[in-house]
Amino acid sequence: MRIEFTNRRHAVAASRIAFEAQVDDRPVWCSVSIDALNDRFDKNGTSSHALLSAFEANRASIEKAARNALSKNGGQSVELETGDFK
Repeated sequence: MRIEFTNRRHAVAASRIAFEAQVDDRPVWCSVSIDALNDRFDKNGTSSHALLSAFEANRASIEKAARNALSKNGGQSVELETGDFK
């Protein structure tokens, strides 16, 4: 399974950051929760700007967790939570 991440991302209702992956040339939306950003990456913002900044600053770790989840679930949509980061 080939997984690549695009630059498409946005804050969703100030509680998640959604971001797009391409799985075998098919777009798949993933997201990471505000709790995961705050718990795992020691961020405390709730504004869209703060969430996007936290996502960008930790993008490699977030994409790694998403890649692991996508590989396990056959390339279906992923909603990352704190427990998805090791």
